[in-house]
Amino acid sequence: MRTLCLALLFGMMLAGTVGAQDQPAPQRRQLLQQVIERLMENGRVQAGLTDEQFGRYREIARRSITSRNAIQNRERALWRALEGQMRPGVAADDDSVTVLLDSLVAVPEQLVDARQLEQREYAEFLTPVQRAQLMLVHRRFENNIQQILRRRVPNRPG
Repeated sequence: MRTLCLALLFGMMLAGTVGAQDQPAPQRRQLLQQVIERLMENGRVQAGLTDEQFGRYREIARRSITSRNAIQNRERALWRALEGQMRPGVAADDDSVTVLLDSLVAVPEQLVDARQLEQREYAEFLTPVQRAQLMLVHRRFENNIQQILRRRVPNRPG
């Protein structure tokens, strides 16, 4: 899910920074943590979660964020490796390029699988309405971030 990246970006924008290099890593992590906590708290309120439900929701959400972040990190590494193979003037290794392409094509499916696992886990203790409310909170958050980005970055496609 793009929520982790968007949350980090939103958090940096709230702090008045332009990019991740403007703050040391511990400050970025702390700011990201605060943004994620606020997002989860908003979800708790909107979905009417009990304390027990909220504890389980937080645990699953954190694990899901970590999992998706790992998938996205692997994707970035795959793109870097593919770019390395495709340098002008250097012959690319067909076998390596094939493995990289196959791995890149599999990334969206891995993200979908992670989302489905997350929803199955939520279904164990949340009602369908609560799950839908949480999805809407996350969706609205992502939409707000995208709107902010469109306003802050002129002529940005999409």
